[in-house]
Amino acid sequence: MEERLKKLMEMLPEELDGAILLAPVHRKYYLGIVSSAGSLIITREKCFFIVDFRYIEMARKRIKGAEVILQDKLDEQIRQIISDHKLTRIGIDIEHISLQVYKEYQDITGGRLIPEDIVERVIDGQRSIKSEEELFKIVRAKKIADRVFERILLYIRPGVRYDELQRKMGILASEEGSQRGSFGFVVSSGDNYMESDILPDYILSGKALKNGELVTLRLAALYEGYWADISRTVCVGKCCIQQRELYEKAVIEKERIITEIEKGLKRGNKISLNVCSTCEEVMCQEELGHGIGLEVEEGIRIWKEVAWEPEAGNVLCIGLKAGIPGKCSVRLQDMVILNKDGVRVIGDTCSAELIEVE
Repeated sequence: MEERLKKLMEMLPEELDGAILLAPVHRKYYLGIVSSAGSLIITREKCFFIVDFRYIEMARKRIKGAEVILQDKLDEQIRQIISDHKLTRIGIDIEHISLQVYKEYQDITGGRLIPEDIVERVIDGQRSIKSEEELFKIVRAKKIADRVFERILLYIRPGVRYDELQRKMGILASEEGSQRGSFGFVVSSGDNYMESDILPDYILSGKALKNGELVTLRLAALYEGYWADISRTVCVGKCCIQQRELYEKAVIEKERIITEIEKGLKRGNKISLNVCSTCEEVMCQEELGHGIGLEVEEGIRIWKEVAWEPEAGNVLCIGLKAGIPGKCSVRLQDMVILNKDGVRVIGDTCSAELIEVE
């Protein structure tokens, strides 16, 4: 953790004198602690962590690389550090805090906060390159998600309600070792294509699985603070030719995307991905992937035709959602590790053929 802080201090952009980090995920990454409160202040010379009495003993025992200060009058303590280190332009993890919190700290710092994501971009770049320890935890999380998928297939049958299936996935995840078994599970199907897995009333509607329809499962698992996130589509009973062909096209496109990422990684340049639709009626979602780690979606976001540069050490969720509006849709997502040798799929990959659950 100490090395991470040193690197952040070195990477502070020229337009900033320092930074204030308030997000729990940043306390976890830079300090190695889990707490609901605490202000991490970064300067070019030194780091400070101000925390209340609930966490002070833990912080003093565990934290290296930052001076731990018992919170008393927080505003005065922060102002003293600002004065001592002559901070005039301060970054903040603005994407992880509310507007109210931002305003409070803007007042505390005397208007010195920069209302931009400058420091967030630096942190994203640092967190996007995973250590061996981080990779180990992500791989373990992915194994849990894979086992949940194998086990949930036994519960997929006509008449089972979506909310029942969602709860069961949470229970199975907990049994397999996920630290938060109730988060990140989505069940969708039918003809509402792109919206079905984001509308909250889809689960609450009491809708049940029907014979002959495609059902998409999004499964997440958490192991020692690190996430896995996958999507799988199966058919309840026998599928039709159109469903099978759509699924097979999605598999081919997912594999092609991974191949293009590997080519860009080996060339060491930016790439721009696209999706080849072999049929005019098939539509594809714009997002093709995202980074993952301490957060389910962090750092890198991969969109169609938007250039980005893959780097060794990245861990990505790669896939796509394709569908025929008014008929059916497929969502496939695997997890990959980028290293100097290429791209490695973590754990089980999507089935090459559409699974028919009977």
